[in-house]
Amino acid sequence: MLTRHLLARGRERGSVTVFTVVFAIAVMFLLALIIDGGIAMNARQRAADIAGQAARAAADTIDLATLRATGAAEMAPGACGSAARLVAAYGQRLSSGVDRAVSAAMVRCVAPAGAQVATVQVTVTTSPLVPGVFGPFHETASASATAECGITLGGAC
Repeated sequence: MLTRHLLARGRERGSVTVFTVVFAIAVMFLLALIIDGGIAMNARQRAADIAGQAARAAADTIDLATLRATGAAEMAPGACGSAARLVAAYGQRLSSGVDRAVSAAMVRCVAPAGAQVATVQVTVTTSPLVPGVFGPFHETASASATAECGITLGGAC
């Protein structure tokens, strides 16, 4: 009877170790999922911020000749160039940051000369914590800004 008990006990030896290893791997995978989800949410917020800043930069390119002649704040030619330079500057800062954002790129810019509204769409690319499991995240956001003159009532010049 004692021999049978010792034999049964010998077969169970190490089963807790196997369970602990499997459970630890599962916990690490879930932790990576949570962190990568946070990275993706941060990238979406970063894309929205960069798109808003780029749209304001485009709307800030006001045609001074039209402003002086008519008093209307309209965008000058090259407004999208201002937005593209701002997005490129943000992209350079992202690649040297501590977060997982790798790059920022302007996808689309609609700011024709003579218009009052600029719309910019930006994509931020991030690298995941576990690159073998997930590919890079691409988060896109767009924002619009209106060219205005002054901060008086109605933006009058």
